[in-house]
Formats: sequence, structure tokens, C-alpha cells
Amino acid sequence: MTNATAKQNSTSTPAGEESSPPAKKRRFDAYLVTLDDELWPQVAAHLTQRLNHRQIDSIEELVNATSPGEAAIVLWDARGAAEQSDVLARLAAHSPRFAVVALDVADSASGWAQDVDRGQIVAHAAVPIDAERIAAALASAYEEASARLALLGEVTAREDRGANRDGRGAGGGPQIAVFDDGAAEAGQPEVPSGGSEGKSSRIPLLVIVGVLAIVLVAGVAYMLLRRPDAVPTLPPAADAGHAAKPAAPAAPAGPTATEATQPAADSTPPVAGVEEKVDALVTAAQIAMRDRHFIEPADGSALSLYRGALLLAPGNGEAQQGLKRLSEVLVGRVQSALDEKQFEAALQALETVRSIDPSDPRLSALDERIAKMRDELGPAEIEAAINAQNFERATQLIDQAVHAKSMSEAKIAQLRENLRRHLADSDVSRLLALLDARLDQDQLLDPANDSAVGYFAQARKAGAMASDLQARGRELVRRLIQDAHKAIDERRVADADRISAALRTLGTPPATMTGLQRDIGAARAQQVQKQSDQSRMIDLVKSRLALGNVLAPENDSALYYLAQLRGTDPQNPALAELTKAVQSQILAQAGNAMDSSDLTLAEALLQQASNLGSSAEADALAQRLRSAKTAASGALREVAENSLTRLRSLDVEYPSGALQKKIQGTVELGYVVTPKGAVSDIKVLDANPTGVFEAAATKAISRLRYKPSVDDRGKPIAVSTKMLVIFRPST
Repeated sequence: MTNATAKQNSTSTPAGEESSPPAKKRRFDAYLVTLDDELWPQVAAHLTQRLNHRQIDSIEELVNATSPGEAAIVLWDARGAAEQSDVLARLAAHSPRFAVVALDVADSASGWAQDVDRGQIVAHAAVPIDAERIAAALASAYEEASARLALLGEVTAREDRGANRDGRGAGGGPQIAVFDDGAAEAGQPEVPSGGSEGKSSRIPLLVIVGVLAIVLVAGVAYMLLRRPDAVPTLPPAADAGHAAKPAAPAAPAGPTATEATQPAADSTPPVAGVEEKVDALVTAAQIAMRDRHFIEPADGSALSLYRGALLLAPGNGEAQQGLKRLSEVLVGRVQSALDEKQFEAALQALETVRSIDPSDPRLSALDERIAKMRDELGPAEIEAAINAQNFERATQLIDQAVHAKSMSEAKIAQLRENLRRHLADSDVSRLLALLDARLDQDQLLDPANDSAVGYFAQARKAGAMASDLQARGRELVRRLIQDAHKAIDERRVADADRISAALRTLGTPPATMTGLQRDIGAARAQQVQKQSDQSRMIDLVKSRLALGNVLAPENDSALYYLAQLRGTDPQNPALAELTKAVQSQILAQAGNAMDSSDLTLAEALLQQASNLGSSAEADALAQRLRSAKTAASGALREVAENSLTRLRSLDVEYPSGALQKKIQGTVELGYVVTPKGAVSDIKVLDANPTGVFEAAATKAISRLRYKPSVDDRGKPIAVSTKMLVIFRPST
């Protein structure tokens, strides 16, 4: 006896659509290494379009099917594996660019923690698969593979030659879904793969760098050169003692103050989305890592680019992984620089590692080594801490120097002044960067402690120069005025008042504020009249409900007045409760119609209730109506086979003659599942080829048993369904 099992392996591109990799995201092969065919569909459901999916039976097969040094994601079914550490070592030796996810029983999580800490695996995912955990593990693996590829680069010529000698490449196109003669299961027809993966051309490195440079320069130029109009000139900051970074040029004088109260339609090009900016920063940081621009230059290093990405998106996994890799590189630099007595380079790298992760366990050993060399270092250690913006560390070192009297008072004073100046500049730069980020995110006023208005006020208080604030203030005022007029148009007078108060703090000219207040006052007067009309509508809905006039008369019913209220004030707080009450009475009438077997009236009432919104009561009544209509027509309800619960597995006998001749084919069968869960009325709907597999498929289906289906009242009923059985001999 032989069985048929589904092994599916394809990309996630829907049928009929062309598959093309995202412009900013690399595609990786994702190898599931397992002999458990039931594990594949659990994992495949969560693989994304950025992954080419393949199933491999063993680690040996994986090594033979991949090139040394290949970048890929490996999902290893480690359940019952005896020498797990040996397998991980072999994978690491074969390709340091593998990002490994261990699939194991839930109780084994603690045993994998050390492997995660050492970087041998990215994550552990429990079997049976949990959707949220496997999705998170796959996302982390993708980021890890990207980071390793950025750090190590593409496969080297030596690795590539080794792969060619072994006769192994990165693999062809995705594998095809098959039924073999190892186990029995039914599945869906295979989807042919395009197979164009191996034909993609390689873009020269210089072209990639050039394109990214152009994109970054264009983005910076746009941010610096955009000139918002229709906004007033802001007064200078209270203290202009610190320059944080070059500001955008001041915009020319805009229209008159009266014109400034109206929103300028399409006056500013749309700001690039934060996600696109983060992607560009991460990509540039990965290139900087590859080119070994780790911490210099200040504005184009991997450190500054990754930090810029995290400032815009604090939870970005690729940037976090990038900083982790950068720390590993810098720790190595500290060791080698100390060995060569290059103290300034060693201290700069050390303090940068500390600024990335103050709890890095490697810091203590390095600090002990530096403490023994402190007499040779002098003030360089303090200067390095200041330059790396480790201000608490710099303060601690200065205090230690004072206590030990290892430096002159003049030098101590100089270091304290340098620390104070860097503290102020760093705070202003941070606030201006946050201000820019919130402007990009259109987060102008809320929440108060994390908004553009809040950071503008903090930057001005911290001593930002007027040249740094003026262009940003113009843009902020212009957009707040637009928001205020939008709130007025939508009759959100309270929001308009809040925006008006914020505009006053920004120094908006009196003429502009006078026009805005006039518009707010007119909106407030209209709102008072509107509230009076709305109160009357609410009372009418309640009174018609009390009289039972839910739907009739047509122009004097609860439903009619509810529609009037919804049209005049969609945000009215009373709407939810009134809608629920009206819907409940309509559904009660629909239930009565069903009890009277008036299915037409019940369906019409159910439609009116559904127009008011979804509800569990409406869904249950709709199911009851469908069952009643089916029963009235005498037809069986047709259901998908995978919605039924099998009590006996499918056991297919592969015809011996077809197996010997390696004939493959498909049979589609329709059948009835009786109220007792047995199978009856089996019909062959389609067979290819004919006369070969029909008997085997019919026999296998007849042995199935299901949990009986029930109607809306819990009574067992017969249902019809169908199944496609695919026969394919194993190779």
C-alpha cells in the first residue's frame, strides 16, 4: 500500500500576477528542513512574498542544495535531534549568512535561549505552530539575514568557486507541490512556477551606491529648499547661543495676514512617507557597514544612519540588528587598537559601543583593561566619552580625575566646559530632529509631550538659534492653520480652539489670529443651532420607538429620524445607543416573520437591520434564514471539505499498474456527508486520465468519517462537499 502526501513549495505570488521583488527589499530562499509533511502547511501560511519557499528533508540535503556562504533563512525542525550543537556548527561553517529558526516543542524554549544569545539561531518557535510567534520569528530571521548580508557582503569569489566545484548552486526556481507515495492526504492542484529566478541580472555595486546617493541628496535638498508660504515670521528665540545644525533657508515673505487664514491648496509637495525614509536610511547604513564607514563621517556613518532610522521608527528591527552588528565590529576594533597603543581610536570605539548598549556584557572587561592603562590615556578617555555622547560616563570620569588629582584644574575646567557645550548642542539637535520627525508624521499637536508643537517649544527653550527655528516654525504654523480650518469645516469647534491656542504660543501675527477667531465664532453659532436640531431628532427617535413605529409611517418612523440624525451629525454620541435600539426592534420583527414562515418579509427586514451595522444577533438570524431557505428548497447545503471535521484520515491505495509505469493524475469527487457523518452518493466529477485512478479515489473517500454537521438549532443534517485527489509517484 502506498500513500499520497502534499509537499507544497512555491512563492507567495497570486496566480495570474507577475512576480517582481520589491524595490527596497531583497528576496531570500526560506528552507524548511523537516520530514514531517504536516508541518509544512502550518509554516507556509505565514511566509511572505519576500521569501522563496522550499522544503528539504534533511540537513545533509540542505548542505548539498545550497552554495557555501549563501544568504538564506533556515527553519529547522529540531524535534528529537540528538546533536543539536553539531548541526548548528555545521550550518554556521557552511554559510555564516544563514539565519536559523529552530522549530521544537514548547517545553524546549529555555534550552534554546543560550543559542539565541550566542547568535547561533535567530529564534525558537514552538510546534504546533503559533501564528503570532512564527510570524515574529520569520520577520526577525529576514532582518538577521539582511544584516548578515550587509556585514559580510555577497558570496565571495572563493566561496563561489567552491560551490561550482561541488556542483551546487543557490538552487533553481521554487519546487513544485507534489503527492508522493509516502503518506495519504488530499490537496489542491499545483500552481506552476515561473522559474525566472535564476535569470535575474546583477546590478553593479557602483550603480546601487549612486542611485541611493541621489535619492538621499534629493530628499535632503527637498527638506532644505521647500519654502512654505502663507505663514508669519516668528520672533527670535530667547537665547540664540547654540547652533544645532544648518537650518533650511528662510522663506520669502508670503501673502498678507488676511490671506494666511485660508489653507493653501496644494502649495507644498507631499512629504515623503516615514516608512520610505526609514528604508532609505537602513539601506544606506548597510552600504556604510559594507564599506567600513562604521562611525565616520559623522553624518554618513552606519552609526548615524541606523540611529536616524530608529529616531523615526524606534521599533525598526533591521536598524536594531544593524546596531548590534556594529557593536560586534567596534568591540574588535577596541581590542586591536589597544594592542597597538592607539588609545584615541580605542576609546572612541569603546564609548560608541557603550552608547549603543550600556548593558553590553563585554564592556566591563574592556573597562578593566583601560583602567590599568589610565596613566597613558590622560584626558583622551573623557574626550572620547563626550564625543560619543556618553555624558553620564564623561561626568563620572571627570569626577574620578578630580578625586585622584590626575589633571590640572585648568584642564578639568576645560573638560567641564566642553561637556556642557556638547550637552546643550546634543539636546538641541535631538529636539530639532524630533520636531522634523513629527512634522513628517503630521503629528502636530497630539500627544502634547510628543508633538511638533511640544518639541518646537522645548527647542526654543533649550536655546536653538532663530535660523534653526524660523523655517520649521513657518511650516508648523501653515499646517496648523490648515488643520484649524478643517476643524471649522467639520464643526469641531473645540479642536479649532485648541489649535488657535497653540498658534498663539508660536507667535502668529494678530491679524491672522483675528481672522481665525472670526471663523471659529461663526462656526460656534452654527453649532448651537445644530445642537438644538439634534436634540429634537433624538427625542423623535425615542418617542417612535416607544410607540412601536420602527419602520412606518415611512416619513415619521424611528428609522427615518435616525437617518436624519446620522446625516446631520455622524459623530453624535447618542447615535450608537439609538442605532442599537432600532436595529434590535427590526431584528425582532424579522424573527417573528421567520416563525410565521414568511421568509420574504424576514429577508427584507434583515437587510434593513444589516444596513445599520453588523451584530452577532443579525449574523445568527441570517444563518437561520439561509438554513430555512435551503430546507424549503429541498436542496442540500454545500460546504467546503476543509470546513468539516474528519474522524478518520484519508487512506489512498496507489494503483500498482499506474505506480509501476509512474503514471500521475487527478480525480475530483463529489459526495454527501450524512447526518451520522458517513459518506454516500459518491460521484466522479472529473478524472485525468480517465479509467486509471477513479476506483482507488472512490474507495478511499468511501472510508472517510466526519463529525456530523448541524443546523442553527443544533440538529444533525446532511451536507454535500467535494474533494480533489492528486496521484503522483515519488521520485
